[in-house]
Amino acid sequence: MARHCVIRNIDSAHGKHIHGHTFRIEINFVDKLVNNIVGNLNFHEINPKIDLVISRLDKTYIDDLIENRATVENIVIYIINELKDINNLYSVIGWGGRDKYVEILREEI
Repeated sequence: MARHCVIRNIDSAHGKHIHGHTFRIEINFVDKLVNNIVGNLNFHEINPKIDLVISRLDKTYIDDLIENRATVENIVIYIINELKDINNLYSVIGWGGRDKYVEILREEI
């Protein structure tokens, strides 16, 4: 198995007392190795889909998009729901700071 990762950053604001955050988002895919070749994942196809979802969240008042509280967990769930039609999506990791993150598996949503 090979694991592929696409990394993006989201800068957004939220809360009653509006303040901003930068979230590091890691979108992970898995692919099978067949005769030591990985071939089912095409970044030229998936990057535009990823960029579209990230652009909806970046430089926004994120509470307008996230139904519940705009926590890193809820942001990750939103991203998975928007990308779950991409084959081989495995998980999304959202960093809520330099030393803490949440990883949610696609199969859990």
